[in-house]
Amino acid sequence: MIKYVPLALALFILPAWAGLYKWTDENGKVHYSDQPPPGDVKQTQTLKESKSAAAAPSAGAKPGAAAKTPAEQEMEFRKRRLEAAESEAKAKKEAEAAEEKKRNCERANAQVASLQRGGRITHPGPNGEQIYMSDAEIANELLNARKVADSWCK
Repeated sequence: MIKYVPLALALFILPAWAGLYKWTDENGKVHYSDQPPPGDVKQTQTLKESKSAAAAPSAGAKPGAAAKTPAEQEMEFRKRRLEAAESEAKAKKEAEAAEEKKRNCERANAQVASLQRGGRITHPGPNGEQIYMSDAEIANELLNARKVADSWCK
């Protein structure tokens, strides 16, 4: 018997979550309800705010506007969800592009540093043999590597 007490208390507490509305209709009759008033009322007053988001009017709703049908609410929800998914995909794509740019910048800077260190630098020849670069070729390659690094690291 004692284990059912919390269940009974929960059932009594649930109605306390609903909002309480008071409004006067076009005939001057005062109404009290847990549902928001229809759009064609003379005077409305919220006596108690609802704690659930479903009972609260939407932020963009105009006073006196007709309540949206469940189908319209569903369409708006799907539209918002689609827009959120698109913006998330766009942000992810931009983050990946920024990461790729960062990696390319690091590679280009490493190439510049390698060429600036000096020493003997080789490149593969037409038959796969290693050909040593002259000082003029290294200077030209360094100039090109700096241009590439500048383009990636802006």
